[in-house]
Amino acid sequence: MTEETTVFYSLPATKLAAGMSTGDGQDILDVSVLDDSVFATVYTPRSDDPVQDAINRANTETRIYQADQTVGLAVFADTALNGQHLTDRTSHDSSR
Repeated sequence: MTEETTVFYSLPATKLAAGMSTGDGQDILDVSVLDDSVFATVYTPRSDDPVQDAINRANTETRIYQADQTVGLAVFADTALNGQHLTDRTSHDSSR
């Protein structure tokens, strides 16, 4: 994938994993499941500013999804884990 290419896709919340990126540019740091809820700890990465990146990483947000909820994800140049190969994914056209 080239640096300019961004791929958008969706997965069921139960398939989320640390290292994936959300469609709105957040990096997923941790995922846990409790009963029918999925908790994803996310932060705004700043690869252009290491100091701000550290500040953002220290101030995370937790997003709560229903286990059967579909979550919009993306693959950016710096995304650590690409989940678009998983069988439960739905691809989205990024040319729009």
